[in-house]
Amino acid sequence: MSSYDVIVVGGGPAGCTVACLLAQKGVKTLLLEEKRVPREKLCGAFITPECFPTLNRLGVFDEILGSGAQRISEVRLVAPSGRGITTNISAVSAAGNWALSLSRSRMDSILFERAKTAGAVCIEGMAVKRGIFESGRASGVECLSLSSGETEVFRAPVVVDASGRNSRLSLSAAERMAGRKGSRLYALKASLQNGDVVPERVELYFFKSGYGGLSLIEGGLINLCFMTTERSIKEAGRDPARVLEQTIMTNPAARQRLEHARVVGKWLSAGPLSFGHRGLFRDGIIAAGDAAGMIDPFTGTGIQIALRSGETLAECILQAMGRLDASQDQCEELSGLGGHFPTTASEVAASVSRQYAARYKSEFGRRMAVSGLLRFAAFSPRAAGVVATLFARAPRIITGAFRGTRLGATPSSDPFGPPRQIMELSAPEGVSND
Repeated sequence: MSSYDVIVVGGGPAGCTVACLLAQKGVKTLLLEEKRVPREKLCGAFITPECFPTLNRLGVFDEILGSGAQRISEVRLVAPSGRGITTNISAVSAAGNWALSLSRSRMDSILFERAKTAGAVCIEGMAVKRGIFESGRASGVECLSLSSGETEVFRAPVVVDASGRNSRLSLSAAERMAGRKGSRLYALKASLQNGDVVPERVELYFFKSGYGGLSLIEGGLINLCFMTTERSIKEAGRDPARVLEQTIMTNPAARQRLEHARVVGKWLSAGPLSFGHRGLFRDGIIAAGDAAGMIDPFTGTGIQIALRSGETLAECILQAMGRLDASQDQCEELSGLGGHFPTTASEVAASVSRQYAARYKSEFGRRMAVSGLLRFAAFSPRAAGVVATLFARAPRIITGAFRGTRLGATPSSDPFGPPRQIMELSAPEGVSND
């Protein structure tokens, strides 16, 4: 049995961020990842400009730029009819005028290695079975080594769950079911070759039972990720090629882009999916990233929220341990204990929980709420068509709504300010605007 100051479960963006920032401040940190890195993950592969400050603070931004990440300067939203609207990134983001597209395999590998070099103990192939509790609070985890088949126990007064949307630590079996059978949502992802994709653009296609995105990633590949209902998947006989044909390919613009595309490697799937806030604490275990809550993929901010929630949690832990670089007045205010810093394990855990809950709500609460209000359009062809038309006629409203899913990431005096260079409503060649 090994002991640490903090145990982090999950080697994705949230987990690696927590582990890296803690380790570089001298906190004895253990990072556990069930898979072997690199491993592909189902993701839209979209890195918004709001991610860049955190990636810079982690010291990986230049490496990501040099790893084949593709620059994205435009976003195109396409209604089920094939009619679409194109706008610059700067119109929907107050943080910059370009984004990046990079596979999660490449990005997570960079982040995982950075956590190692920062000093975290990083162990792959370790499946966490359950949390260990003492006196009503988390005190460690019990794991299964996938290489040896042996059970191992690790102890720490702070346990962070960054294991993703299907967390066994933060979610009950009922919560992982995510709704009624038939109406539940699933996502599919594939890497493609030979698709007709516009460089420096991410395109989001809506169809009768969902939506999906398309963009270039490293190595000349195309990342296709889309979401649809469980019923649609069953009607296609659970065959990914048929699911593709009967869902996203019903959008004429998507069909034009994908007509000659070929899948490289394996299809990935995930689900059932649920969105919105899930809860930050379960039996004393603290959740970050998707384990804490998922924002709707059409916002393009999933990776940014994972990075920022991890960064926020790391700062709260460092505050509680008295290792954050801040003035004495700031430290006393942040401790929440009238200047008395936590000394016992229970005081540290209580301080972290209190500060993290307040900061998470402040930064992400409104963004999750705005995303939930927009969700109706994603699964309603009529609503998606209305949104596309509204985007063309009153772009300030739509771009303001999308900026609302990014509030809190960067300062903006007027998040609903005038969009830049909105391009007219159009349809792909050979597709009617009717």
